Amino acid sequence: MRDIFRPKNEPAKSIYDAFQKEAQHRDTCSDWIKNERRAVYEAAVDCAQKYRLKVPTMEDIVKGENLALGHTDYGAKWTYYLVNIMKGR
Repeated sequence: MRDIFRPKNEPAKSIYDAFQKEAQHRDTCSDWIKNERRAVYEAAVDCAQKYRLKVPTMEDIVKGENLALGHTDYGAKWTYYLVNIMKGR
């Protein structure tokens, strides 16, 4: 099934994909939120280095996730928040 919220451009696509991959394990892990945050953080750090952008902090990861909570496009909103931080916006 096509994901209408999946970003089309990098680095957002890679960060979003890392989140989606980890989110598949929610039913089997009690620490799923920590694992999702870690996966997003690691993807964001990798992308920041690859694209020569600012490396987000774990605090940025948590803040972005909190801002995205409750939105239909939760993963995308979280991702775009981080990309804006990484690009200095």
